[in-house]
Order: sequence, then C-alpha cells, then structure tokens
Amino acid sequence: MMMDKLLFWNIRSVSTQNSFDRVIDLKKRNKLSYIALLEPFKGPHELKNYRRRLGMANAMANLSTKIWVFWNDEWVGNVLSDSHQQLSIIFKNQVLQKEICVTAVYARCNALDRLELWDELENISINSDISWIVGGDFNVVLDALEKLGGLPVTTIETVDFAHCVNVCALNEIKYTGSSYMWWNGRIEDECIFKRLDRVFGNLIFLQQFPVSEVQNLVREGSDHAPLLLQCNPNNERVSKPFRFLNFWVKHGDFLQVVRENWEMDIQGGPFYIVKEKMNRLKRVLSKWSKESYGDIFQKVSTLEDVIKVKEVQLEVHCSDENMRDLNKAEEELQKFYQLEEDFWKQKSSMKWFNDGDRNTKFFHSYVKGRRRRLIINEIEDENGAILREDKA
Repeated sequence: MMMDKLLFWNIRSVSTQNSFDRVIDLKKRNKLSYIALLEPFKGPHELKNYRRRLGMANAMANLSTKIWVFWNDEWVGNVLSDSHQQLSIIFKNQVLQKEICVTAVYARCNALDRLELWDELENISINSDISWIVGGDFNVVLDALEKLGGLPVTTIETVDFAHCVNVCALNEIKYTGSSYMWWNGRIEDECIFKRLDRVFGNLIFLQQFPVSEVQNLVREGSDHAPLLLQCNPNNERVSKPFRFLNFWVKHGDFLQVVRENWEMDIQGGPFYIVKEKMNRLKRVLSKWSKESYGDIFQKVSTLEDVIKVKEVQLEVHCSDENMRDLNKAEEELQKFYQLEEDFWKQKSSMKWFNDGDRNTKFFHSYVKGRRRRLIINEIEDENGAILREDKA
C-alpha cells in the first residue's frame, strides 16, 4: 500500500498528556503511516519510549531534535537531508517498489535563519524525480491575508518564502478547516491568528494523488492545529456488531433500564428465557445508548467540526463570549475522547493497559484471540445447579 495518511503537528511538548493522547487517538482513528511532531521539547533519548506508545515501528529525530518523525514498518526510510530546520526522508515500499520523499519542517522564527532552510529545500527539489511532500511549521505567512490582528505583514517577511515555493515548484495541497493554524491565545485587541503551518506537494505527487486533501484539525492541546494529509480520501464506514460498553454503567439511568427489561416475563426453558432476555436487552440497550451517547466516533468527528466553527467565530470576533463557547465545546470533546479511549481499553480487556498499547500488533492479536472465548456453554441457576444446552 502507498503512504496514505500523514500527520504534521507542532505539538509544543509531547509531555503534555492531553496532546500526546490526541496523537495516539489520531493515529488509531486514521491509521496513519507517518507522523511528524514538531517542538517535542524532549531529548532524543526519549524517542524510543514515545515510538512504543504510538505503536510505530520506526522513529527518528532531526539534527536539532525539534522534529520527530515516526513511520510504519512497511516502509524503509533513508535520510536524504537532515538539518536544524528540516528532516527529509525517502521512503520505499519493498512490496510495491514505490518511493516517496517526505520533508518535515520546523522553521526558525528569524527571517535570516530561515534562508538556510529555503536553500536546503531548493537543493532537494533540483534532484527530486519522485513524489515529494513538504509539511510542517514554516513560521511565516505567504501573504497579508494569512494573518489576523497584530502588526501588518510586510513584503520583506514573505518574499523569501514565496521565492522558495516557486523555485521548488511546490503547490499547496487543497485543505478544509480554518485558514489560520496558529493562535497566540489572547483575545480582543491582543488576539493574533496566522497561517504558519501547511502542506505542499510537487507536481509528481499531485499527478499521482490528484484528490489528495489536508484536513486542518482543531487546535486542541497546542497553539498550533494538526494537519492531516490524506492522499486517497475515503469516507466509507464499517458497521459494528452489538457490544456492551462498560462506560454505560456510569450512566445514572443504566440500572433502571436493565432492571425494567430483564424483569419482563418470558415463558419457556432456562436457555430459551436467557437467550430471549439477552436479545431483547441488546435491542433496548442499543437504542438507549444511541439516545444517550450517539455514535461516539461520529460524535468526536462532529464536535471537532463544531470547534472548527467556534474557532472561526473567535477569529472573526475575539470576544469573551466566543472564547467561552469554544472552551465549552472543547470540554465536551474531551469527554467523548475519554469515552473513545474507554472503548479501546475495554476491547483489549487488559487491566494493565498502557497508553499506545492499543496500536501495537500484540494488542490487536490479543483482542482477536479473545473472541473465541466469548461463547456461553453453560449457565448456573439461582440454586447453583449447572445447566448445559443439549446439542443433540
């Protein structure tokens, strides 16, 4: 398979628990092939631990250790260029014999320091005859429309970046979501939004992946928004069978719903009664869960869209009221992130479950291995007698 989904994010410290939890969740939900985390604020000796938590096979830090990249084992990575502001790796799929170059960027804040980065990208482009993706935090905008608030944008700020993009023949990949990827966290007159983060592709990439798209996700856990690149967007959903969710028992109405339906009278033998009561309870709980929680995965997606709208409203009018609305939506999103996490913990049935374990091969094999034990062969009645179904 080709490298289908990639994530670029200036996470502003991997040690912030909510931030890295979000990376784990994004990796799981989107089946990411490649992740670039900028400003991890950790030394390279910590990289192995975070790679394990993500469940990724490979990891590497750039020269300044301000760029961490992770990728899956179906790809062999060879470093093309490594510097203080970028890490470029050529990935080769051993089965398909396909190659793609991915450059993760964390540019310096000073315009003179960025000149070195622009030169490096131009040198890479000269020798690039394969698909090339360039993504990350460029710490500069391309034009005045990409900044709200603060001092006006000058041509001096943008000219070098624009020149580099033209020389490298890069095209920004179309995106959805907010146009402003960074926010200074302030409101009213001190509020500033900028488009500092983006993803480019060269002509070969755009020809190979003409429907590629970047989702500018919500700013949750960092002052920068994550960028999710989908080379082949696919919105198909797979229907799920009934599953009892442990977090249901925390709901105030749960016991009453179970009691009312279990106590309804059914005539027949012991196995028939248990079977019919369980089937009825499944239907009742499925309906009740849909009314009480909805589809938690869809809820997460919807709340992320709501937050995108709230962010735009805050960008247009940076008021206390809009700030409160955004915070409220973010709190609701955190609640459903937790429900989603509980779901995966339950699916593994591991009491010693650790962050990131759900993304390992062992985790998935453990989950699948449990299914053959989920069969009722006998039941015990109220008197302690064991009843077995006659299979003759």
